[in-house]
Amino acid sequence: MAKNIQRYMRANGLSRKELAQKLNVPYTTITDWVKGNTYPRIDKIEAMANFFGTDKAHLVEDPTAYPQPETEPKPKSARSALPPGAFPVPDLSGLKKIPILGSSACGLPIEAIRSYDYIQVNSALRADFALFAEGKSMTGAGIMDGSMVFFRETEAVNNGEIAAVTVDNSTTIKRFYQYGETVILRACNPEFDDQEYSGDELMGIHVFGKAVACMTGLN
Repeated sequence: MAKNIQRYMRANGLSRKELAQKLNVPYTTITDWVKGNTYPRIDKIEAMANFFGTDKAHLVEDPTAYPQPETEPKPKSARSALPPGAFPVPDLSGLKKIPILGSSACGLPIEAIRSYDYIQVNSALRADFALFAEGKSMTGAGIMDGSMVFFRETEAVNNGEIAAVTVDNSTTIKRFYQYGETVILRACNPEFDDQEYSGDELMGIHVFGKAVACMTGLN
């Protein structure tokens, strides 16, 4: 994403200071984004996409998936129909839109998820939805507080796989294990205890996704 931001800045002749002023964020924040030290939150990605007149996916995805803004002038005949600063419509055939279903705890289960935004991803990711992780119980799997975790929709996973799980009316991200009439939701951080459910408690346990990717460093 850092390279994509740099590319759009060059195409629009913007310095870091100017972009910071346009987006109303600190100069140091822009510098961290451009250097790849931190990753913008989804609202900042959307603000940049709106400012540059492009799709959020064009800032997030691999630039080989779609045409990039031109930094070298094209012949006048190819650009005459476009206003200054405009870019040709990119090919979105390799992208798909998936919902971001709110936040999910990486500790004890939290309030049930609700859809509130969407993100475009490469179809090769094979993800059906995403969740923002909250807490530190999954840091051993590279899922940090604030990470965006991508899931494939499923109602069953193998023992040891990372799953999105509802516990009654709440949701959590954990390694899932089932042994007969007992379900164990296990953290990837030794500071957190297993969550064990059995008997009638199993009625409230439902797997609804298998983790397929994680995007960390969100800011």
